Amino acid sequence: MNINSRHSLAILAVLLALPVQAQTPEPRPQGGPAKPVAPVKPGAPAAQPRTEAALEAVRTKVLAGDADRAAYEELVAAIRGSYGNLGQSTPDAITVRSRLVAAVDDIYARAKQAKIAPEEFSALKVDLLDAQLEDTLAGMATTPGEKGVDALAAGVKQVADASQELDPGTAEWRTRAQALIDGLKKKATPEPVDLEPLREELAHARAMRSEVVLEKRATSKGATQTDFTRARNHLSDLLELQARNDPEARELQKKLVSAIDDLEHRAAEAALTKADFESLRKELVQRGRMALAERSKPHG
Repeated sequence: MNINSRHSLAILAVLLALPVQAQTPEPRPQGGPAKPVAPVKPGAPAAQPRTEAALEAVRTKVLAGDADRAAYEELVAAIRGSYGNLGQSTPDAITVRSRLVAAVDDIYARAKQAKIAPEEFSALKVDLLDAQLEDTLAGMATTPGEKGVDALAAGVKQVADASQELDPGTAEWRTRAQALIDGLKKKATPEPVDLEPLREELAHARAMRSEVVLEKRATSKGATQTDFTRARNHLSDLLELQARNDPEARELQKKLVSAIDDLEHRAAEAALTKADFESLRKELVQRGRMALAERSKPHG
């Protein structure tokens, strides 16, 4: 091999290495805005282990009085890199990520002035697991199969295990969700329409759980902006879902969102009582009964 040949090969080796070097993230100044993370493509491996580890790091730091910026940024990056199967769902991936990051932002903002209650991280953990379960459900709609049903069952178990201390109604919705999953297992290839009863069951469980958490914290004058926002969002998601078959759902959505707005306004001045939540609670219970009755009707 002559000198010119060796020189050409050396240049070629450098050029081939450039794309790899270009993918190396540049260091970011401490405290600067987080760089956007590319969404996960449908069918990509779930980022749940990373999200759980990042949440635990944040929880440990914040409860110890250390609002560590690096831990915050890792959790935000993990959230922004997850839930890619929700691209066309309601709520979609962008909305889900934005809600979760806003909840983390709220915790960090308040951590600078006061201690954060441990149950806030319990609720946030359930939200993260629940979003992953919804992501699994959305993925199942595009890539049905036995493994997808098994993943749904595992996701339901994770959410239920994490939420049972927050919501006394966990055992009930868990039983109903498992019955729906058992029904899916009997189908050779579940169609997207077969997944809708489970989607609605999970949406109702989510709305009920958010109301329970809000009521508990508001009646002890410990409710935060995140608690009220979570209840509004999950209630709206449920009624948005039900509005496809129930024209009255959208009007009820406006009414109940307004009711939560009023509760938040009054909570800023004084502790609320269980009676203040009675109407909201009854409406949500009724929506669940209506959905259950609809599923019980013979079709076809």
